[in-house]
Amino acid sequence: MALEIDLLQPSVSGTQIKRYRDWVSDQLIIYTARETPIKNFPNVATYLEQFRGLNSCREVKEGRHPWWALHRPRDQSIFESPKIIGLTTTKSIELIFDPNSSVYVTDAMYVFRAPKGWDPWHLIAIMQSKLFLFLYRTANQGESRVIPQIKASKLETLPVPGYEPASPKWNQLSVLISHMRNATEQRGAAQTERDKTFYENKCASLDRQIDNLVYELYDLTPEEIAIIEGQSK
Repeated sequence: MALEIDLLQPSVSGTQIKRYRDWVSDQLIIYTARETPIKNFPNVATYLEQFRGLNSCREVKEGRHPWWALHRPRDQSIFESPKIIGLTTTKSIELIFDPNSSVYVTDAMYVFRAPKGWDPWHLIAIMQSKLFLFLYRTANQGESRVIPQIKASKLETLPVPGYEPASPKWNQLSVLISHMRNATEQRGAAQTERDKTFYENKCASLDRQIDNLVYELYDLTPEEIAIIEGQSK
């Protein structure tokens, strides 16, 4: 049974959201809202019908919400490219960049755009750094969860360094990001344990270089850096 393509949106699975990793849209999402004329899409309706009994929403049971519609669909404009996608169910900050695919994501992910004038990869490198994760954990240390979770609303409140994209340090960050993305790709394609170990070590080295450069961009003192390094061990 071919589902009507008008309700199918390209998506990406959580397993592909990894640091500096290239990705592809590997799944489709049926995206429906309360106002969707479901009768115009009989194949989708028939497909969803098989899961109807699993819907435990009280509003659906009381007839106040369509059984086939997402309970709280997001404004679809937020999925438009370019944007950054992050994974919530992780202990670290894992991001990918969606430059032109406009993929939709599930509620296990969050999306946002780089501030005007920013290179998205510069922002991604900052947010995936050891310092930024330290800031996030420090700001939210009162929370304890059985399942780790990164909240986009709390990432938004954290400080970023002053942005001067033409300066030598930001240019150096661009070079390191390029090397990191290439090394990550090579690590994924490695066929032997020797090659895999080589690229794992190369990625680790580049990670340290990026972290050290981020410390400089934030103008941290040696004492402040020592605190962060001590906490991350």
